[in-house]
Amino acid sequence: MILRERSGAFTGLEAAIVLIAFVVVASVFAFAVIGAGYFATQQTERTAYSALQQTGSALEILGNVHGLKRADDEIGIIRFNVGLAPGGKYVAFDKMVLTWTTKDDIRIYDANEPLYDSMIDEGKWGIISIKPSTATGDTVLEENEVYTVYVNLTPGEEIGPGEDFSLELTSTSSMSLIIRRSAPWQIDNVNILY
Repeated sequence: MILRERSGAFTGLEAAIVLIAFVVVASVFAFAVIGAGYFATQQTERTAYSALQQTGSALEILGNVHGLKRADDEIGIIRFNVGLAPGGKYVAFDKMVLTWTTKDDIRIYDANEPLYDSMIDEGKWGIISIKPSTATGDTVLEENEVYTVYVNLTPGEEIGPGEDFSLELTSTSSMSLIIRRSAPWQIDNVNILY
């Protein structure tokens, strides 16, 4: 009897060898893809932290924003407390710019002279209170300090009932703080603005 050689089909051993080769190649490829993903994630994280350090500290509103009635059922003074957001270092308020926006007007308010004072002139903004009382009294907001910002609107720019406004504090050493609020329909002497 003559045995014929059949080379046209795989044997079980050959199939196992090919399968193992495919598994090894796939695992090497998967390792390379995962490694590239980790590298990309680390680069993204490094870039994000670098951007945060370059933009400086961020401000946050502490408590409510209040509108004080001036006359004729209109709000003429905006008052609110600000502090540093967690992780912030400091914010220099002497370099801060306050932009006031309503549906009719966009205006940049000048800082009061001096910036930290108990009386703020009309058409100016300033700091009327610094807490705690042990704070240095300068205009650099530091960790665990709270500034009460007071915006004394220019006569004729008061906010009437139901009117919307936007206030933006911008500085080169911090991220912008934008406050958007509306006056209540009934204006009292002191109003919480939502």
